[in-house]
Amino acid sequence: MADKNSLLSTIRNINISGRVALCGYFLSGYESPENFLNKVRIASNLDIVEFGIPTIDPFLDGTTISNAHKKVIDYLGIYTESALALIGALRDIPQPCFVMTYTKEGRELEGFLKKCFENNIQGIFVPDIDIQEAQNVNKIAKELGLAFLSFIDTNMVDTDIALKLDISDIVYLKASKGATGEYADTKGYLFQHLAETIVRIRNHKPEILIAVGIGIQDPDQIKNLVNLDINMVIVGTKIMEYMNLGEKQLTAYIHDLHKATFLPNTLNWGVFTQKVIL
Repeated sequence: MADKNSLLSTIRNINISGRVALCGYFLSGYESPENFLNKVRIASNLDIVEFGIPTIDPFLDGTTISNAHKKVIDYLGIYTESALALIGALRDIPQPCFVMTYTKEGRELEGFLKKCFENNIQGIFVPDIDIQEAQNVNKIAKELGLAFLSFIDTNMVDTDIALKLDISDIVYLKASKGATGEYADTKGYLFQHLAETIVRIRNHKPEILIAVGIGIQDPDQIKNLVNLDINMVIVGTKIMEYMNLGEKQLTAYIHDLHKATFLPNTLNWGVFTQKVIL
């Protein structure tokens, strides 16, 4: 799968080159179709792009992204199928991408996974999906060559983590205790809790790709996170905010994030997290 799926192979190749992959989130259609297409294309320092599918109930998101969902649906009339088509219009960008959606949107659009494949999307992330449905969705995704991402919280017990890892190509590990937009602690107790969870994940499935997101907003946080055994960091709310400030501000912000993704020279993949805890 990793050899055939560009999302997975790109992350691994970036790690081999000495960096943690940088992923940025864009809500499809925000804040207009033209603005959305232009801003994604200029974000050249991103390694991976995560595209949000508009929903009427983005319960995982804070104010910034929730308001963006409302604008895209209520004022622009962009919903699941048109959002996927807009993403398909970006098939010329060099970065591989995945979509983040909720079960409601996936169930309502017939052939959702097939439409992802047709629009040059390489992976799917559904944070509110239960394990039984996830197993079925994952099976179809694999047949289409799509990577499957699972959401993991640091408070999950080992048995639940194991169930998700068994069907996942990438796990999306939540850094902040709250919704998107809340600043994540990457130095104190929560950072230690994050490190311990990464060890639990690696103990069950050493080869899994681990992404950390929700609450990641600045280069200093990323510099702390690259000391852990992770493969990718995801930034969402702040990218959405910088979209509204203009192209120069957005590209400068992403450039600063990118500079923070380089791994320390002393980092040994697969063992450094254990050293942090000890």
